[in-house]
Amino acid sequence: MFFKNSNKLNVVFLTIFSTFSAAIMATGVKYLSEFLNPIMIGFYRCFIGLIIIIPFILRNKFEAVKTKNLKLHFLRSLINVISLIAWFSAIGLLFLEKATALGFTTPLFTTILAVLLLGEIIRIHRIAALLLGFIGVIIIVRPGIISFDYGTILILVGAITFSFVLIIVKKLSATESSITITFYHLFFCTPILFIISLFFWQNINLNHLFIFIIMAISGLIAHWCLAQSLKLSDATFVMPLQFSKLIWASSIGFYFFNEVPDLWTWIGSVIIFSSVIYITYRESFVKQNNLKVKQIDRAIIE
Repeated sequence: MFFKNSNKLNVVFLTIFSTFSAAIMATGVKYLSEFLNPIMIGFYRCFIGLIIIIPFILRNKFEAVKTKNLKLHFLRSLINVISLIAWFSAIGLLFLEKATALGFTTPLFTTILAVLLLGEIIRIHRIAALLLGFIGVIIIVRPGIISFDYGTILILVGAITFSFVLIIVKKLSATESSITITFYHLFFCTPILFIISLFFWQNINLNHLFIFIIMAISGLIAHWCLAQSLKLSDATFVMPLQFSKLIWASSIGFYFFNEVPDLWTWIGSVIIFSSVIYITYRESFVKQNNLKVKQIDRAIIE
């Protein structure tokens, strides 16, 4: 049976709980967007997240703050601030369902950046998958049929800038732990967003504070669960389960914000996600082949 291995069941639970937690955080952003600007939301999200993560830093006696890549952490945070503001602004303007669907384009942009910045080789299979993914974007956006709104532009800006973040995180992950990367992200983003927020300052109440705490906790849970699922299983198994994020977003949007699900958004998101899954499987296939070649070469030498 598929779940005979309890490890796979754990991965399914972790991944789905990760997408649910991410949807809860997005719900908090959308709710708060009615009262606060996205910069204030971003600042409090990072500030409270930093407070929550500090006990974990103290627990391991500040081992997690040791790094030789401080400049790279800072660069990641600068780009992440742009991504966060764009993403939070877009959530306030778009249906949760559409924002989530267009957010699936991040792996597509990451693939392109990996070629441009890291010199990775891209072949016809991945090119075809990328083209298919962007056809999905066109189906969702439908330029010329519906207006290309400001929220759509922002969500795509958020996806592109977050692709840069993922490239940097990929490089940092080779030497840094997840808690180190998360800590420096919050450590640098918080003061940057605070300085920017001074120009748009708005007071918050206890209800807002409660929502911010839920957002910070759900954001950290989403990150941790996804990291754990990727440790327990291959990305090829985890990625398809990420589609559940659209189900959560669509359900929450319908029941809490009266957002009627859009058929074209679902069709486009299925196409985008299919291309992302294919790219993931293709990368896994290439890595396995390269590993086999290295093992054969080693056997011949020995």
